[in-house]
Amino acid sequence: MRHNLLAYRIAISALAPILTTLFAVRTLRGQEDSAALSQRFGLGPTETGPSIWLHGASNGELHSARPLIEDLREARPDLGIVVTTNTVTGRDMVNGWQIAGVCAYCAPLDLRATTNSFLTRHHIVALISLENELWPNRIVETARRGLPVCLISAKISRKSAKIWKRMPGLRAKMFSSVSMIAPQDRGSRNRFKALGIRERQLAPIIELKSLYRAAEGTPPALPKPRHAIWLAASTHEGEEEQVLDAQVTLAASDTAPLLILAPRHPRRAPEIRAMIEARGLTCAQRSRDEQPTPETQVYLVDTMGEMPMWYRAAAATFVAGSLVDKGGHTPFEPAAYDTGIIHGWSSRNFQRIYRDLDTSGGAIRVTNAAELAEAVATMLENPDHYIQSAQQVISQTADLAPLVARILTLLPSAPQE
Repeated sequence: MRHNLLAYRIAISALAPILTTLFAVRTLRGQEDSAALSQRFGLGPTETGPSIWLHGASNGELHSARPLIEDLREARPDLGIVVTTNTVTGRDMVNGWQIAGVCAYCAPLDLRATTNSFLTRHHIVALISLENELWPNRIVETARRGLPVCLISAKISRKSAKIWKRMPGLRAKMFSSVSMIAPQDRGSRNRFKALGIRERQLAPIIELKSLYRAAEGTPPALPKPRHAIWLAASTHEGEEEQVLDAQVTLAASDTAPLLILAPRHPRRAPEIRAMIEARGLTCAQRSRDEQPTPETQVYLVDTMGEMPMWYRAAAATFVAGSLVDKGGHTPFEPAAYDTGIIHGWSSRNFQRIYRDLDTSGGAIRVTNAAELAEAVATMLENPDHYIQSAQQVISQTADLAPLVARILTLLPSAPQE
């Protein structure tokens, strides 16, 4: 079947009542506020001047885009920036930055009516979409008004490319509406070209996450010094067992470091605590307001939004999602907080940077609990060596200036003073 834009619009319109019910239920349950519900339908306050629309899925993408937002505001102070995101937490995070001329909302549903309402109410002059946020109505309706559409740090997996390949009509209409695309990596660049993106639409490869800037803050008060603390950051099911087995080995050593264990999904804390106690390790749990003592071996931090604090506390960090087949989480965030990087065998999400880090001695790759314990012990003996090597690699990975310059050429001219 030859898919086209009309078929997509019929399908997404058919889903609208279901999505409306879902968001209404979330509002009634207190999981979202009433403002989020109205924002998802393109409603809300009307901006007073022309604005750039920047969209990212959630916290991670938007935090990575903060340098881009700040540089665009500096270059074009006459233009506001309206940020949208799929999550309330992402919206609130951006508004919490309190950057002049920048405001955030929950993203409107990808319907023609909501999209056009949003474009009109906020006087949008350009759309910037991050990573793999490819929304056909949003892209096509923006371009239909003669406005530029930029896909920045654009990412498309092999699986997604196969799906888009089966929708030639929809794909052709959407990609022909794109003014500029800066791929995240070489693989994405090649896949976008295979799907019809022209050479003239392509900008240099850029990984926005490499521009991550550390948030302000201070390390938490913990009973051990930083060089005796390691962090397992954003662990998934199947990884905690390996992390805890490594800690059992380390706890029996002369140094006996403290492990800060931060699961990806805090709701799993009860089962993780059971794993800790089954191994005979002493535990303090943050959500229970239990304070770690010098005898604590595992500090289970089952809370959200505090990862920068734990990066600051640890001299070595195991970046999770990598000892199970999740592709690995970003190394750029821990590197920004000057903590050493350890990762597992699954690193396809950041394959190039992990390869460069491993080759330069800026990270240690492990495949099991025994190797993890050995890597932690090695890194805690001399964390500065790994931290400095990582910084040298990461400082060479991205330059934002050419991208900003390219975007500026697509924007309307600034008013004459």
